Amino acid sequence: MEIIAPVLHATPATPSAHRDFLFVQSTTEVGGAETVLLNLFETSEELRRRSLIATLGFGNGDLPERLRSAGAEVVELKMARLRHPWKLASTFHALRRLTLASGARVVVGNGGHPQIVGGLVARLTGARSAFVVHAIYPTRLRENDPRDLLALFGPCDLMMPVSKVAQAALASLRPGVQSRLLYDGTPMREVAPEAARSARAELGVKEGDVLFGCFGRLQRGKAQDVFIAAARQVAADRPAARFVVVGGPRFEFERQYVEELERAAAVPELANRVTFTGFRTDVPRLMAGCDVVCHTSRASESFGMVIVEAMALGRAVIATAGGGPSEIISSADEGVLVAPDDVAALAAAIRELVDDPQRRARLGARGQERVRAHFSIDVMASTLLGHLDRLIRCERSGS
Repeated sequence: MEIIAPVLHATPATPSAHRDFLFVQSTTEVGGAETVLLNLFETSEELRRRSLIATLGFGNGDLPERLRSAGAEVVELKMARLRHPWKLASTFHALRRLTLASGARVVVGNGGHPQIVGGLVARLTGARSAFVVHAIYPTRLRENDPRDLLALFGPCDLMMPVSKVAQAALASLRPGVQSRLLYDGTPMREVAPEAARSARAELGVKEGDVLFGCFGRLQRGKAQDVFIAAARQVAADRPAARFVVVGGPRFEFERQYVEELERAAAVPELANRVTFTGFRTDVPRLMAGCDVVCHTSRASESFGMVIVEAMALGRAVIATAGGGPSEIISSADEGVLVAPDDVAALAAAIRELVDDPQRRARLGARGQERVRAHFSIDVMASTLLGHLDRLIRCERSGS
C-alpha cells in the first residue's frame, strides 16, 4: 500500500505567539469533523487566541482559508506521496519544530488520521496528546481499519469521544487512557422568515404543503433511498407532503447511487413531489424552509450533526435510532426515532407529522431548547477548553 504523508517545502512559519494548543487537521475538504472545527474557531475567541492549526494538505478544499477568515492562525503543510517509509520522518520533524516553536502544551488530533501524526509528535516534544474521536470503533480489533488501529493504540493522554456510545467502545479498546465526553456543537443560527419562505418557493412548495427534507452527502450509508421509498408510500394518501433531498456525492463512484435515487423518484406517484438540489452552500436557509428534517442513516452514527442543526433552527426531526442520535433525542418530546432501514416506520412517522402541525411545532420548540442547553457550539467550546486545560494542569502537577 502506498504511504501518503505531507511534507514541507520549507521550514514551517514561525507562530505569531506562543500557543497552548496545536490542532492537527488532515484534510482541507469541509466535512462533518471539519465543520465542527470551523464552527469552534468562528465562535471562541479564546480558542483562536490560544491555538495554532496545522493542516496536512490532503484534499483540495478551502478549509485553511475559511479558518483564517474566522481569525485562526493556520500553518499549511504540503501533501506528498511517499514510496519510502523513512521519508515520513521529515513530516514528523517539521511538526515537531512547529510544536516546539509554538510552545504548545497539547497536540490535538481532530480525527483518526491526524491523531496518528499528532500523538507521535506530542511524544517527541513532551507535549500532551488529545484525540477528538468522531467515530464508533468496533470493539473487535480485526474489524478496524489498520489506520484506525494506529490512531487508537498510538500515544495518547486523553480521548474525547463525541458521544457516549463512542466512549463505551473506547473504554473496551483503550481502558488505560482517560476519556472525557465532548458532544459536537452547532451554532444557534437564525434564518429570517422571508429567507425560509423564499427557499420554499424556490422548491415549488405551496401554501398548505408540508415539506420533508433529507440533508447530507449522497452515499448508501446515509440511506436517502429509504427516504425516497417512504415518500413513495406516503404520496398516495398524503397529497400535502413534499420532499427535498439536499446534497451531492463526494466521490465519482457514488454517482451510481445518485442515479439510483433519481430513478426511484421518477415514478408516477412521486411526480412533482421530490426535488434534488445537489450540493448547496445555503443549507441553513433550505433547512429552515422545511417543516420536518429526516435523518435516515443505516449504521449507528457517532453523533449526527444534521439532527442538531435542524433542531437548532426549530425544525421537527425524524431520525434513525441508535448511536449518537438516540443521545441527542432523549425523549419523544424532542424528536421521533425510527429503526434503521425501516421504510414503513419512517412512512408512518411522516404521515403522523403531516397530520399534526401542533406536534411539529412542539417538537421544534423542545428540540431547539435541548440543543441550546447541550449541543450548542458555545457549550462545546467551553467543554473542550475545560478538558484541555485540565490536561495542562495534570502536566504541570506531574500526574
